Amino acid sequence: MSVEVKPQPFLRWAGGKRKLAGYIANSFPTTLDYGSAHYFEPFLGGGALAFFIGQKSSPYYIPGSRIHLSDTNPDLISAYQVIRDEPLELMKSLTRLGKNIDRESFEKVRASHPSTRLEIAARFIYLNKTCFNGLWRVNSKGEFNVPWGKLSNPMIFDESVLMANSIRLRGAKIAKRDFLSQLDSAQTGDLVYLDPPYLPLSSSSSFSKYSKLDFDISDHESLATCINSLTKRGVFVVLSNSDTSDTRRIFGESMNLYQISVGRSISAKSESRKRVNEVIATNYEVDSVSDVGLLKKIK
Repeated sequence: MSVEVKPQPFLRWAGGKRKLAGYIANSFPTTLDYGSAHYFEPFLGGGALAFFIGQKSSPYYIPGSRIHLSDTNPDLISAYQVIRDEPLELMKSLTRLGKNIDRESFEKVRASHPSTRLEIAARFIYLNKTCFNGLWRVNSKGEFNVPWGKLSNPMIFDESVLMANSIRLRGAKIAKRDFLSQLDSAQTGDLVYLDPPYLPLSSSSSFSKYSKLDFDISDHESLATCINSLTKRGVFVVLSNSDTSDTRRIFGESMNLYQISVGRSISAKSESRKRVNEVIATNYEVDSVSDVGLLKKIK
């Protein structure tokens, strides 16, 4: 008997929520109407939560026709759009690119400037799977500048996963937009998940430049203002961020903060791959923190 493949992240992504998706979903409001609510994720990244709630057998299921996904990274958005619309064509392109994974081939693809959405998506996924630590970093000109990852046999794509993801994304609204414009259309009873570039734990740990625009502390303050507006409109909001004094100051006045200990999945130095505290914040009270699992309310 074949096992049905569930939709899941298809990228290596720093800060991805693959391991935390269940805990985040468990913190959703008990009054959320899954039969009518729309789901918004304006910092899409690896999309772990969007895929997690795309499992039809899940109690958190929200269909693709009611999900709104966006990010400021144009190449990332192209990848999601092509997986939704042209999965077979994408796999053909990735198969061709994946025949050559040496440094020379990597640098040739990195230096390329494809013009079609399909080619942009294939280049993006290939570079993500073959670069150093799966990082996506660009310079001030928007040019990808992460070096070759020296991997001997990386899996460029998994056919069954991409097809499951394509099915999950059918009907989804996927666009390159900033969070403010994306959330304008969220209405009472909808659910918003925010996973912005984290506030840095230290002056040397910031990593926000995965698009041409940085996301700094003033942007987090603007995000907090946006959350206040969403709360007044009756929109449910869940936020992930690092556990820092700035996080508690910026979001603590208007949101409930819960601490969770997580392991770093991607780091340049092995000694830095340790457990750190993060924050899951909600603009509603989580009914039972003990039922959520590892969450601990911050007083």
